Amino acid sequence: MPWILYDDLFTFFRFWLGVIVTIYAGVVTWQSMYGWYVWLAGRDRYIGMLRQYILVQGLRLRVRAFWGDVVICILLTVAFFMLWHANHVMQGLDASMRTLPRNEQHTGHL
Repeated sequence: MPWILYDDLFTFFRFWLGVIVTIYAGVVTWQSMYGWYVWLAGRDRYIGMLRQYILVQGLRLRVRAFWGDVVICILLTVAFFMLWHANHVMQGLDASMRTLPRNEQHTGHL
């Protein structure tokens, strides 16, 4: 099956939404990082002091101060991979149901 053509509208929507959101997040992140770089690359005396302050604060950073946030990020990543796996399981079930002969498929009637 070509990657652009889908027989399910939800799968088509989900794929293109993921592509658009990924591109958008990448562009916004790049713009932000480039803006910080340009701002912190200035030759002004106070910008130099700010660069040193940011460097010192980065070196003094302790993991214990934001350990809770790290745990939340790990749990959200685990939840993402669980949903990703569930999506693949559902696609596998759909593919196996499509291979059944028409008279063996469950019609939903009791």
